[in-house]
Amino acid sequence: MTLSPEDFRDRRVLIIGPARTLCDDLAAVDVDGFDVIVKMNNGLDTPVNFPSGASLHCDVLFHSGTGEARPITEDKLRDAKVQVLVHRTPKKSGFLQTMMLQACFGHLVRVRHVDCPAYQQMGDLLGGASPTTGLMSACFFLGAPVREVAIVGFTFFSTAYQKGYDDCVTSDADAICRIADKGHHKPLKEGALLSHKIKDARSRGITVTLGPHVLDAMQSCTKVDHADAGRQPA
Repeated sequence: MTLSPEDFRDRRVLIIGPARTLCDDLAAVDVDGFDVIVKMNNGLDTPVNFPSGASLHCDVLFHSGTGEARPITEDKLRDAKVQVLVHRTPKKSGFLQTMMLQACFGHLVRVRHVDCPAYQQMGDLLGGASPTTGLMSACFFLGAPVREVAIVGFTFFSTAYQKGYDDCVTSDADAICRIADKGHHKPLKEGALLSHKIKDARSRGITVTLGPHVLDAMQSCTKVDHADAGRQPA
């Protein structure tokens, strides 16, 4: 049930995050030129302003499998035309959730989970923090033998979400405070790690396109993370 990178060989992949800056980011890419549309969690039923008009379209859905996201339903999967449902938490404690997703939706979509060692390594690189669903999806495709990866709609929790994704977060300040209060993600380290993964993908000949707000947010994370590292005792 492990998601295979080979399934996406030579494909052009568009990864759509939930940030309120999504529309601006989408304007910078040719959406219709991509073979695979990837969303996550509440993105399943959150409309996106695609030029083609298929606002719910999602080929691959990465999902946390927890109650923090809106429930998955058969109708939602059909409406979005989901082909692959990926559980992003393959730890022993989470594998039961993978099996529950398989039992509920395996007759409609292919249910997979991310590679267990890769997930553990990601957590180690983040200093023991839980990798976000967005980071797991981006790093998976950046490490796969794809032709191109475009990443839009990510600001590493420095902004609110796009309308309809999570209306409990009503401002940028809310987004920043909420992630700080929960304490299980490390956005600055995620931005810095994503930058490293992008450089590696490009060195292997993969075209990586970033929305302008993704690039700005990632560069800000990298600068702050490096500054914080420099203040650590030797």
